[in-house]
Amino acid sequence: MKKLIAIVLTLVMLLGIAAMPASAEGKGKILYLSNLNSGAQYEFYVAYLNMMAKELGYTVEIVYGDMFNDPAGNLKAVKNSYTSDVVGLISCMDGGLINIMEEYPDLWVVGFFSDYDNVFNAGGTSEGILQKDHFLGLMGDNYISGVDLGEAYAEEVIARGYKKVSTCIFPVYAYPKHTVCDQAFRAYIEKHNETAAEPIEIVGDATVLNFSPLETNYFFEDGHDDLDCIVGFCAGTTFIYPTVVEAKSMGICKDDMQIITGGFDNDPDLMADCGDDKNIVRLTTAAFESIIWPMALMDAAVSGSMYKDYPGVERLDSGKMNINSTEKFEAVINNSPMGATNDADRLGKALASWDDMKDYFTSVNPDASYQALTEYCQSFAVEGYMK
Repeated sequence: MKKLIAIVLTLVMLLGIAAMPASAEGKGKILYLSNLNSGAQYEFYVAYLNMMAKELGYTVEIVYGDMFNDPAGNLKAVKNSYTSDVVGLISCMDGGLINIMEEYPDLWVVGFFSDYDNVFNAGGTSEGILQKDHFLGLMGDNYISGVDLGEAYAEEVIARGYKKVSTCIFPVYAYPKHTVCDQAFRAYIEKHNETAAEPIEIVGDATVLNFSPLETNYFFEDGHDDLDCIVGFCAGTTFIYPTVVEAKSMGICKDDMQIITGGFDNDPDLMADCGDDKNIVRLTTAAFESIIWPMALMDAAVSGSMYKDYPGVERLDSGKMNINSTEKFEAVINNSPMGATNDADRLGKALASWDDMKDYFTSVNPDASYQALTEYCQSFAVEGYMK
C-alpha cells in the first residue's frame, strides 16, 4: 500500500509539474545589446521585452553597447554578460557583430533599431555575418533607405514653405546612411527648385556632429543667422535642439527657426516645445511596438519552430512614427508609452498587448506566418494613438 501511495504521489507531482507554465528561466537568457541607456524609448523597450520574455519563458539582460559602435567595445560588453544560459542576442549595434558571432557560434542573433550597414553593405566590416546560419535578419529604425528618409525630410521642408535650410549629420564612419540621406535630400530639393516659383536654398555642406552638440558659433557662420530650419539626420533632440534654444535666447538666429529630425525624448520641456508653432516640428522614429519582430524571430529560432514561410535573412523598415503636427505630438505624449512614468502604464498604453501579439509567435501558434508578423510590426504608426 505504501508503495502504491508513493507511486500515486509521484505521478501527481509529475503531472503538476507538467501543467505548470514554463519558468522564467525555462528557455534561457536573451541579451539585448542596446544603443540607448536612458530615455522613454529605452524604458519602454526594456519593459516590453521583459513582458514578452516572461510570457515565453525567457529572461532578458540589458547590455550597453559602445556609444561609438566600436567593435572591441561591443564584443567586450557581450563577453562580460555572457553566461552558459544565454541563447540569443538582440542587437541594436553592428560594430564587431562578426566577432561576437565567431566567439559564440551557437548564439542566435537578430538585429533591431539600427541600419546594420556594416553587415549589409558590400565591404562592410561585419559583412560575413550574412553567411552565418545563426543570423536571423534586421528590423531597423524607421526608414532603412537613406534615400527614402532624405526625400521624406525634403518633402516636409517643401510642405512647410521653408526657403533657407541647413543639414546636420553624424560622421560617415559611424553612420554612412546620414551622408546618403543628405545627398538624397539635396537632390530632391534641387529637383523641386527646377519648377519652384521661389527656390529653396540649402546653406553650405552638411555639418558633421562628432557625437557632440552643435556649437553656438554655428550661427555666426555665413548664412546661418537667418535659417528657417535645420534638418538633422542625426539625433537632433540631443545634439541640435539645446543649442537652438540657447541661440534664440542670445538673439543670434531667427526666433521662428525650426527643427526637423529623428529620435525621441520625453523630457517635459522638450515635449512642450514640439508642434507646428514650436521649435521641433517633426520627429521620425521607429514604431515602438516594432520590437515584437526581433523577439518573435528569436523565439522561433530558439524553440526550433521557425516560420514555415521564413524567406531567410532580410533587412526591413520598422513601423514608422512620423510625428509632424501638434495633434500627433499630443497623441504621442498623452496616449503612447512615451508619456508614461512607470512600466505598468507603459505596457498599458502600448498598441499591442500580449493577447494581441501572441498568435504571431510560433511557439504559441505553430501556424504563425512570418509575412503576417512582419506586416503586423510594420503597421504600427502614430495614428494608432489618435483614436
